Amino acid sequence: MTQQPFTGFPPQPQYGFPDQRSRDSGMATAALIFSLFGLIGLVSVIPGIVMGHVAFAKARRGEAGGKGMALAAFVIGYLIIILYAIAIPVALNIAAKHGAFR
Repeated sequence: MTQQPFTGFPPQPQYGFPDQRSRDSGMATAALIFSLFGLIGLVSVIPGIVMGHVAFAKARRGEAGGKGMALAAFVIGYLIIILYAIAIPVALNIAAKHGAFR
């Protein structure tokens, strides 16, 4: 009976969750940040929506991660534009009723 040479210890089992962020999701993250900054000013919503659509398309093709974050970015961006489209005329109407434009 021959003895097998020692080749080291067997690999240890990995605990926890696998790395879900292995693919790059930087554009989706930036799109979400730009869309959320749209609450402060309307200008940053447009790049947030555009980058959200681009990141979502890349995630669908498998080129990048962050599909959910990209979806959230452009949905939030569109909701903020709708919010501004409602709030600005309402604010102008209230101001006109109180004589701000005399």
